[in-house]
Amino acid sequence: MKKNMRKWFNKIIVLATSLTLLTPCFSGCEGEKNPTDAQKTEIKNVIIIIGDGMGFEHIAAGEMYESAKYMFPNWTQTAVNTDSTDGNNLVLTDSAAGGTAIATGVLTKNGYVGKNPSGEDLETVLDLAKSLNKSTAVITTDKLYGATPASFSAHSLSRDYTNEIVESQIRTSNVDILCGTYSNTCNGYLSLIEEYGYDYCADFSQVDETLDKNKLYWQFDLAGTEATVELCDVVEKALTVLERDQDGFVMMIEQAYIDKYSHNNEILGTVKSVKSLNETVELVMRWKGTRKDTAVLITADHETGGLSVSESKMDGYQSWATGYGKKVYYRYETANHTRASIGLFVHGVKPNFASYDTYQDEALIKNIETNQIIEKIIKNQTV
Repeated sequence: MKKNMRKWFNKIIVLATSLTLLTPCFSGCEGEKNPTDAQKTEIKNVIIIIGDGMGFEHIAAGEMYESAKYMFPNWTQTAVNTDSTDGNNLVLTDSAAGGTAIATGVLTKNGYVGKNPSGEDLETVLDLAKSLNKSTAVITTDKLYGATPASFSAHSLSRDYTNEIVESQIRTSNVDILCGTYSNTCNGYLSLIEEYGYDYCADFSQVDETLDKNKLYWQFDLAGTEATVELCDVVEKALTVLERDQDGFVMMIEQAYIDKYSHNNEILGTVKSVKSLNETVELVMRWKGTRKDTAVLITADHETGGLSVSESKMDGYQSWATGYGKKVYYRYETANHTRASIGLFVHGVKPNFASYDTYQDEALIKNIETNQIIEKIIKNQTV
């Protein structure tokens, strides 16, 4: 009896040892196949939509103007601190440093485009995408050499070095679709644009003739509330080109006029620009449909104007009429950028914002961590 019990006990020991040795393999394999892991859905496409100067109150103002609730404020979200650096301290950001933080994950000095505080070139999320054989695009209602689009596609020690930025975009960015509002400066580089393999188009009525090309340089009238071409219509055309890439794509879309109108404290121009951004979001989501291979992120480079809105009369607030004639109220505190937090709204994956180092808080991250999230999504890593 004792001999049989000893024999049975030895078998248990052998079995337990075997299971212990096999556990790393099982746990490793299970980690790769875990269906609850947000990044195991094989994200191929990443669409980054930036509302320049768009704070939470700008979004609320847009909803008031349209008398409708937008879909994206219901996505996975957090607040984002947008401060830049003067090399030693955190300071109020401009669009160049704010855009560079999102594009590269490095805090830099105001005015720097795609460069660290020491003046060295930085890799952008579009560079990363190209290294993975993905197509890329930059689409903006600003001029292409504007600070935000330049941050994703150029390198310069000053956002004001227009010609250097334009040449950098054409010669070294390798971005497949470059599109901005029409500029005589950019138009002066037609021979260089063609030399680097871009098909040029400045007439939206002829844009369909370019869609079979792989590299596109578009300039249309996308500026302000009187634009003859809508941002969402350009994005729709770009998607027909980008979706051909079996390896996927990364696209940055900017509505620049939320910032520009807020600098002038023009509420109607501001809310119409927010409306333009939301129409673009809706277009992107219609294109996305039920597909699981695409992540969409909406954010801003900073807040502009210190905007507050209310449905009831408040001291210091002015009245304005929504698109449906309802009287509501608003106040701008400044004509400049502010240090107010902006939003990050994510669809397609669910980041664990508390896992990021700066604040370790689900409700707040740093703008360079927006970049870290984007990079992880592109690499199909857990966010």
